[in-house]
Amino acid sequence: MRIKKIEIEGFKSYSQLEVVDKLDPQFNAITGLNGSGKSNILDAICFLLGITNLANVRAHSLSDLVYKQGQAGINRATVTIIFDNSEQQPAGYGKCKEIIVRRQIIINGRNTYQINGTVATNQRVSDLFRMVGINVNNPHFLIMQGRITKVLGMKPLEILSMLEEAAGVRMYECKKLNAIRIIEKRDAKVDEINKLFEEDILPRVERLKKDRENYLEYQRIEREVQVLERKFNAYDYHNSQLQIKELENKAQTFRQQITQVVKEIDQLQQEAKREEENLRKMESECAKNTAPEFQKLEKLLKEKQSSLAKIESEKDGKEADFNELLVSIERKIESLTGDRQHLETKRNYLANAQSENGTVEQQGLSAEEAVQRARLRLEALARGMTTDEQGNAVTLEAQLIAARTKLSEQQTNSKKLEMQLSQSRKVIEKKRLELATFKRRSSGDHESKRKIETEISKIERDLHSLNFDPELEKNFEAERKLLSREHAEITRELDNFEARYYNLQFNYKDPYDGFDRKNVRGVVAKLFKLKDPKFATALEVVAGGRLYNIVVNYAEVAKVLIDKKCIQNRVTMLPMDKIEVRGVVSKRQIQEAKRMVGDENVFVPRELIEYEPELEPVINFVFGNSLICLNMEQANLLTYKNQNVNCRTVTLNGDDLNPRGILTGGSRNHKASVLSALHDVFGKYERVSQINREQHSLNAKLASLRPIQQRFEDLNAKLRDHKHHLDAVVTALKSNPVEVLTEEIGRLEQEIKDLNETMENVLPDIERLKQLIRELEQQKKDENFHENEKNNAQRELDNAKKELERMKDTFGSAKERLASLREEISLLEQSIENDRKELAQLEKLRDEKNTEIEKFAAKVAEANESVQHLQDDMDKYNQDVRLKDKTLRTKAAEISEFKKRISQLKNKQLSNEKDAQEAIKNSKEFAKRAQQLERIHRWISEEKENFGLRNTEYDFTDFTFDIGKREIEQRKDRIKELSHTINTKAMHLLDTAEGQCQELDVKRSQLVKDKKQLYDTIEQLDERKKRELIAAHKQISNDFGSIYSTLLPGAGAELVPPAGAENCLSGLEVRVAFNGKYKDSLSELSGGQRSLIALSLILAMLKFKPAPFYILDEIDAALDISHTENIGKMIKNHFSQSQFIVVSLKQGFFDNANVVYRIQFKDGRSIISREENNRQ
Repeated sequence: MRIKKIEIEGFKSYSQLEVVDKLDPQFNAITGLNGSGKSNILDAICFLLGITNLANVRAHSLSDLVYKQGQAGINRATVTIIFDNSEQQPAGYGKCKEIIVRRQIIINGRNTYQINGTVATNQRVSDLFRMVGINVNNPHFLIMQGRITKVLGMKPLEILSMLEEAAGVRMYECKKLNAIRIIEKRDAKVDEINKLFEEDILPRVERLKKDRENYLEYQRIEREVQVLERKFNAYDYHNSQLQIKELENKAQTFRQQITQVVKEIDQLQQEAKREEENLRKMESECAKNTAPEFQKLEKLLKEKQSSLAKIESEKDGKEADFNELLVSIERKIESLTGDRQHLETKRNYLANAQSENGTVEQQGLSAEEAVQRARLRLEALARGMTTDEQGNAVTLEAQLIAARTKLSEQQTNSKKLEMQLSQSRKVIEKKRLELATFKRRSSGDHESKRKIETEISKIERDLHSLNFDPELEKNFEAERKLLSREHAEITRELDNFEARYYNLQFNYKDPYDGFDRKNVRGVVAKLFKLKDPKFATALEVVAGGRLYNIVVNYAEVAKVLIDKKCIQNRVTMLPMDKIEVRGVVSKRQIQEAKRMVGDENVFVPRELIEYEPELEPVINFVFGNSLICLNMEQANLLTYKNQNVNCRTVTLNGDDLNPRGILTGGSRNHKASVLSALHDVFGKYERVSQINREQHSLNAKLASLRPIQQRFEDLNAKLRDHKHHLDAVVTALKSNPVEVLTEEIGRLEQEIKDLNETMENVLPDIERLKQLIRELEQQKKDENFHENEKNNAQRELDNAKKELERMKDTFGSAKERLASLREEISLLEQSIENDRKELAQLEKLRDEKNTEIEKFAAKVAEANESVQHLQDDMDKYNQDVRLKDKTLRTKAAEISEFKKRISQLKNKQLSNEKDAQEAIKNSKEFAKRAQQLERIHRWISEEKENFGLRNTEYDFTDFTFDIGKREIEQRKDRIKELSHTINTKAMHLLDTAEGQCQELDVKRSQLVKDKKQLYDTIEQLDERKKRELIAAHKQISNDFGSIYSTLLPGAGAELVPPAGAENCLSGLEVRVAFNGKYKDSLSELSGGQRSLIALSLILAMLKFKPAPFYILDEIDAALDISHTENIGKMIKNHFSQSQFIVVSLKQGFFDNANVVYRIQFKDGRSIISREENNRQ
């Protein structure tokens, strides 16, 4: 890998880029005067190779390597070397014919390497050069000034270090030291792991094992408590059931005895009659007391309803006016739209007519103008005058004077234009010269401007490719706000509605995260929609309490909601998978009912509503057992008179007839009907669902827009930054002489262009005026001029009249048609403008009326609320009356039963009745206890069949309440004791700790294994290094003696271990002999002899393991001319496989080089020139 080219810029004395090009692959010499910068080239090579000791390149810091330390406006030093890699030596670079290494330092900045244009680390560059035997920090290929004398002063170990570098084992030593340091670090890590094992992990594992045992015991006892409590509760329930049966048998015995006493029935009937009379008196008194209050409420309600009707009437009138106004606005808009379309059609007609008849019209107008011109000319000639170019009547003399004046003016303008052109051309040439000068100085700003403009174009293309409209996001947000506002308003209305009809509300909380709310359908009343509101009351009576049941998809869902206590109120659940529909009216019954009263008089409830098909079981369960009729007569006929129908029937007024003989009904308040009110707001529920879907869609659209919007905003911000930067650059350029001169040159070029165009217009005008003057002078001299002109004018007039007469028909019709279209268009435009103004006035009036309607709507809502409050008071009053009535009847029944029981007790077995009451009381208590247990523990209803069976978990043999309580308390005491020390996370923590323990043990074993492998490898490599060094010592010592005897005939030299050493591994010393006799010390030699010894040793090492290139810096300084020539010849003849770059001041040395580079120092910087040495 040889050096082909060196580029130096800003390094030491090389302020500008200097290139050492076309280096000879064998022998290159660098020469020049002292201080010219010869050695700086070698320093640049060492700098690129990564030298760390800056003293070797005569610098204290990296900033010293920059030209004048950055004080001359140069703040960076750059060295680039191109290596010939045709031999493909370094591993990993086999495909590279050239390797380009570049190093740059910046004052107060970064220090960077690049290999083939890619940024590289210092270590990567160092490894690259070491792979080809180049280590600049311990170089055997580099012999700098003073290195010769340093070699002679080296100690045995330093000479051994040179031998190691030459043998190629020095890099191994570095790697070995690094490996040993890593092993030491790993040993510390192993110690740390062992300490962690002994002090932390193992004690923690033991502690967690104990915690796990306690936790497992805690769980076991908890399970035992649960089993015992379950068995205890089962025993309690089983015992209660046994007691109930026993007590019921006792009570039954007593009742059988009491029923035998029937002798006192007549007496009891008389007493009942008297009690009924008393009750009637009580009812009469109650009616008298409550009548005034009822009349007062009824009167107030009628007044409020009358006031409400009046306000609603006024509101309806306003809404009717408003609707009429809306119709007027709509008609006006339709009229305006039609006029605009008509206007557009007329304009199209006009355009087509102009394209068809425009030429005819223009020709007719031209013919009229020709007739007019001919008449004016003839009239002027009749007065002894003529006409000018504009058709004005003037004399020939006046025309001649005007033409001469105009000619004089144009000739003056022509001369002025020529002078201005000449002056402008001189100025522009001068400015162009100045511009060329300044352009060479300021090309950087223009390049920066061009780059910024390119980047701006790219950003604008990216923005365009996004195809993003910023207004779209704003529109979506505005639409979402409108929907949110509408949703809030409707929700508020629905909340008020549900507050009035609280039974329609069903609120619950999710039993667990991820609960699917779709499995809860909701209240039955909200799951269908009335087809006709008149059936609301009848359907409400048919459904009864089931109207407020809660529908769920699965029984498991209902169970979870109840078990998790997710529902605040007591409700009845209808699981769709468990519904059993019974007593549904059959098709035969329906057909028979229609036959009896007519199709139009009987209705099937489920056919009067709309619902989802999957809700069919629920609808049948709620409505399936009844029919609806118009009146009581029809209902009575179907329910009681025909056994083929014989089903429950409900009238439109809400009368309920049951085949079992039960009849309920009476006056009902239709306004209070839940289904009727629900029908009125059903559309609002649907609107809320629709708004939710639209909001979900909008949110999805906004979410999809956000990445594009973010990209759009980022690009916009980047575009603004670039434009701001461009403005700054443009401003700087405008103040720049280049920009100012460019602008002035552009202005001058435009000025010259304008002057030329003006000149081109002036010159023909001058010629025309000259010709006109000649013609006028000739006409002035011609005596028959006026007569001839009159004849010509008369002919022109005749011809123009003929042409106009010829075109009269076509021209007239075209002109009339076009004028008519233009008039229609004008009228339409005026009509549209008037309609637009009227529309604006109507829209203003619409807004005013809308405001009035909103005010009336508020009044109606307020009046409605007052009426509703009074209606609620009436309902409450009626309910209180009914409750009182019920109380009286209940009281009467209780009195009758009491008297009956007294009569029985007086006549029969007073003591038995007391025992019966006690048995019944105890039975009820046990039944209540059993119900309570069954309600609390729902598993009892499933498992009670197994209670008391032997060999099961409910085997109650030898089990009592005391035994069960004692065992449960003992285990709970143990649980309480364990709960203070229990660690519920012990299982998880133990698994984690054991995993960490195992992982650390594996790592520790691996570390020990890796350490052993490393030491085994080091031992093998040390042995191989020893063999390599001994072999290298033998060969280098022989070459050392041979080279020295060649340079100094009769002398000899060798490398030997120090006294007492077995081999070269302890170090090496130099011995020199003259005529076979070895010298005791090198101090006995002359300076030249010592230099030759050092040089011979270095060359011997170079010969042992040749490097790709060698650098020699004035190694011949202490040698005379003959030895210098010998060294040059020896290098050329014996080191033909390596490249030498030498610095020398002696002619005899560099005369042997193939290429000589001469260095000169001019204008404060070094300059390089190349010469090829053709001397043989």
